[in-house]
Amino acid sequence: MPVDDERMQSLQALRSQFSQALKDFASSSSSFRILRSIPGTHAPSSAPVCTLFVLDSSFNPPSKAHSSLVKSALSSSTLTRRSSSESSDSLTSHAPQRVLFLLATVNADKKPKPADFEDRLVMMTLMAEDLRGRLSNQDSSQKSQSQQDHPPATIPVIDIGITKEPYFTDKATSIAQSNIYTPSSPNPEDDVEQVHITGFDTLTRIFTSRYYPNSDPPLAALEPFLSRHRIHATIRVESSSANDDDLEDEFGTVEKQQGYLDRLAKGGLEGEGLKREWVDQVQLAVDESGEADGVSSTSARECVQGGKIGELGQYVCEGVKEWIVERGLYRD
Repeated sequence: MPVDDERMQSLQALRSQFSQALKDFASSSSSFRILRSIPGTHAPSSAPVCTLFVLDSSFNPPSKAHSSLVKSALSSSTLTRRSSSESSDSLTSHAPQRVLFLLATVNADKKPKPADFEDRLVMMTLMAEDLRGRLSNQDSSQKSQSQQDHPPATIPVIDIGITKEPYFTDKATSIAQSNIYTPSSPNPEDDVEQVHITGFDTLTRIFTSRYYPNSDPPLAALEPFLSRHRIHATIRVESSSANDDDLEDEFGTVEKQQGYLDRLAKGGLEGEGLKREWVDQVQLAVDESGEADGVSSTSARECVQGGKIGELGQYVCEGVKEWIVERGLYRD
């Protein structure tokens, strides 16, 4: 359904709010800030958090592939908690979770291309609203089809946040040090566990030494992160997420992608500082839904540039599509 005029005016006002927030953030000493929260169910935004799922991206634009990554991570987490709770009286499926869409504004003093940060934040909000609706519909469908007496799933709060940090390890530290999220653990020394959601190609970059030139050995820089947090990497049945042809050739099948992690677990990068036990903090999940096949931010931009607006809905949700058309984004 097209976005009506009243809704569009509301989004234009939201864009103006984001513009001022970005200016305030750029001149502040803060390295992480939440600009907006999409409410969840069963828990207020101020509730303590057990697990924070972080999707860090340029969101240029937010695509259905982004939503698919989040749904994969949340689904795997729900299955794990339900399995571990079979012998427990507690309803661990109600463990407090939260999702963070994180946009890095490292070059906030330069005009971002091809879409302004304000526009990306509006589109992130629209995608978060769409994802919340899809998670709610998915839960209703599963309950109607299942004969088992499972408690209702909790739809998490989805935050829209920004950071000045360029590297994901520093982003994780800035989130933890902000004290925005209150841990649900009674132990004062415990942090909120962060689960960083990635595609497989991003996972290989995380374990690439050249990104950590200030550490010796370089991958030792990952210890503060992997000792506290986890990585959820989604691989596809067809590795269409890889943008690099060499990466496509090397990891073009599910077996090859799983084999990569197996090699790390056997000490494949110990010489560069990656400890074998850290690999236990990485979860690989196969996306067999097909929702993200051939979908990326690049494909969405190319669709607009090619004048194929009618096909844009294949790559982005309806709200994001309407905003792209309204603002004339990605035409050049």
